[in-house]
Amino acid sequence: MSLASGANVSLGGRTGAAGNIKRSGAQSRITFDVWTVLAFLYPLSQLAVFNIVGQLYLMDLLALPLLATFLTLPDAMERLRRIVPVLTLIGVWLLGQVITDLVRETSPGDFLRGWAKIVFFALQLATLWLWLPRRRAYFAAFAIGLGVAAMYSVPPEFVGYEWKFGYDRALIYITLGGLFFLSLALPRLLYLAPVVLLVLSFFLLLQSARSAFGVLFIAAVVVAAALVFSQFIRWRQRLSAGLFAGLFLGGILVATGATTIYGAAVENGLLGREALVKYRDQTSGEVPLLLGGRTESLVATQAIIDSPVIGHGSWARDARYVALHHAIKVRLGLPIFDAEQGKRDLIPTHSHLFGAWVEAGIAGGIFWLWTLSIPIFALFYLLKRQELLAPLVAYCAVAMLWSVLFNPFGSTERFFVAFQLALLLWTVRAGGRSITLFAPVREALRSRKDRDRV
Repeated sequence: MSLASGANVSLGGRTGAAGNIKRSGAQSRITFDVWTVLAFLYPLSQLAVFNIVGQLYLMDLLALPLLATFLTLPDAMERLRRIVPVLTLIGVWLLGQVITDLVRETSPGDFLRGWAKIVFFALQLATLWLWLPRRRAYFAAFAIGLGVAAMYSVPPEFVGYEWKFGYDRALIYITLGGLFFLSLALPRLLYLAPVVLLVLSFFLLLQSARSAFGVLFIAAVVVAAALVFSQFIRWRQRLSAGLFAGLFLGGILVATGATTIYGAAVENGLLGREALVKYRDQTSGEVPLLLGGRTESLVATQAIIDSPVIGHGSWARDARYVALHHAIKVRLGLPIFDAEQGKRDLIPTHSHLFGAWVEAGIAGGIFWLWTLSIPIFALFYLLKRQELLAPLVAYCAVAMLWSVLFNPFGSTERFFVAFQLALLLWTVRAGGRSITLFAPVREALRSRKDRDRV
């Protein structure tokens, strides 16, 4: 049993950029090997949970033998060197968490869970990076497996809200992974991807999955733009950092339009009474809809200001910030529905970025701030070449930007983020580009030189 050869990786590089989707023979064959099947099965192992140092998943434990297996491959060290900056910053994040917990004298039960969360996230990323980029089919199969796992892992407390806390991801990942395999046999099917994503986004809107709707809506626009650029070689060659920045700002306007669409649909009763009540609750105060649904960020910001360098510790606990969250909602005129009021003491964060900064201090913040650049550059390179995985790349890029800023990094989230990072790093790396801490400056200069030569 052996992994696909490194030659498959070149499909996403310069050769692939010059080719045409409909005539690329290497991309029009559906071939499976044992590792494709394992790529589907591996994320399903997260459904088995063990109470060891908090909650550990079988997928965490399987990462160790898998990583050991991949490290025996002759190109393993060379591949890992390509993402040294990412792994280094995760190490800095872990160091910051350890120092913080020692200073704060965090209880062993909390700091062991906090350290394990970071360590197992790094293990997942290294494992997936040595595995999935070898064939596009591995990415697609893994995405389908993630989707199936999401369908069967909705937490009990979210029963009744499955489309917001599991079914939305299940539908998206299964559809996008399946779309890749169908596009291998019918390449022109890829041109229907924007329509498929738009249909899914509005379906999720009808299920009151507001965030999933917005992310998928923007991803549909990105895929449409990528398909348009793929038809004009000179457009791809002349795509500069400035033009991309303009397109990115346009995407923000699209996001604003998507929010407006949602508000109009709710106010007109198209999404039912429950959605209308929740929408009016979150917009009844003195804050916009986005902040009304993420008031934890106001508390997290204050916690960071209070201790910006050294964090508050793993599973940071301080009842003062819980009380502050309550007071902020009262001051802004937002409704308060908290069955756990008076029982919880965890500092509210609701964000990968804020959560890491509050717990580990500036070291955690630096990692996630830098990570925000990866989806942006992945989208930039996606517009510069033809790519059968374009729908999956576009969705993961937009979803990661949203999650880093607005979703908590807990439970099985590390599996999704590790997959998204592996896919987006592969997108940036295609064609031999390097992942460095100063990639934005270097790539902007490179784009300018390329434009001058055209």
